[in-house]
Amino acid sequence: MVTGYDSVIIARSPAGPGIRAMLDALHTRWPAMLVGRSTAEETGIDPFLPWPRARGDVAPEAGELYVARDATMEQDWDDYGYDLRPDGEGPFAVLYRPLPHPATTISLTEDPASRPDPYDAVLITAGLSLITVVTPDETSPFSRDIHDRLTRAFIEQPESANLTPKQEPE
Repeated sequence: MVTGYDSVIIARSPAGPGIRAMLDALHTRWPAMLVGRSTAEETGIDPFLPWPRARGDVAPEAGELYVARDATMEQDWDDYGYDLRPDGEGPFAVLYRPLPHPATTISLTEDPASRPDPYDAVLITAGLSLITVVTPDETSPFSRDIHDRLTRAFIEQPESANLTPKQEPE
């Protein structure tokens, strides 16, 4: 059952460390959190594991993570999909991958130069990731919280968290 609302974030690559940081923070609120994983090479979702065990399986570059607060939420996902549960929370997913092209044309509706009408611009996407967050809806406090947590994780993440061992500063 697909019932969720998709929203998109474009952030620096690799996305895995930022997503891991967000889930680490959420785990303090959801201590029984379970995460199922899928990658482009696999079909289906791996068994859901407690976050401390699943944490090491968060791929740095690309992946799909399915997150439930606890075993009950994970078990009723098939029946209720991404719908909010009576307590106002629901499961969510985070799908991420590097942007496939080094540049793309976008339409800007807000302009730092104060142009009155939307206009096209070129966005250099090399080094960026496309992150899709699937939440129960667009406007509930829970869905906004998940989106805000993920956005903050990328904003607050130190640049060094994205470096590979070959890139470590001296």
